[in-house]
Amino acid sequence: MQFAIPQFTDVEDKLIGPLTLKQFLTLLATGGLALFFWSLFGLSIIFFFFAGPIVLLGVVVTFAKFNGRPFFAYVFPFFNFTTSPKVMIYKREGVPVTFSKKVVSAAPISSGRASPSEAGRENRLRKLAYVLDQKTSEEEKLIEEIK
Repeated sequence: MQFAIPQFTDVEDKLIGPLTLKQFLTLLATGGLALFFWSLFGLSIIFFFFAGPIVLLGVVVTFAKFNGRPFFAYVFPFFNFTTSPKVMIYKREGVPVTFSKKVVSAAPISSGRASPSEAGRENRLRKLAYVLDQKTSEEEKLIEEIK
């Protein structure tokens, strides 16, 4: 038995003339806002000042496409992005933080003489370990702030 596989699932059905339900409702809301401003201000310059941008935005949201997707698909993610906080700060509260100093014993040097390059590397490693083990004044301030 063969079944028909639905194709073009991303195309919305045209319900009201050439418009989809979303397009119709968007234009209906835009027209409602324009009617509201007309009832407040009549046919004056103030009406065009308020209703003009709203009607233009409603038409753009209804019919414009960006990257092959309807502009309406970008409205809610944009609104969500602009209203959500951008900085996330993690601060652990109530848990004491303790720092312990590790004591690392140096490995004994082999009885054979090491080449100068190996000795230089080991010397640089010891210096680096010493620098990393030292607490700077900035680190001490941070530790004090935590306590």
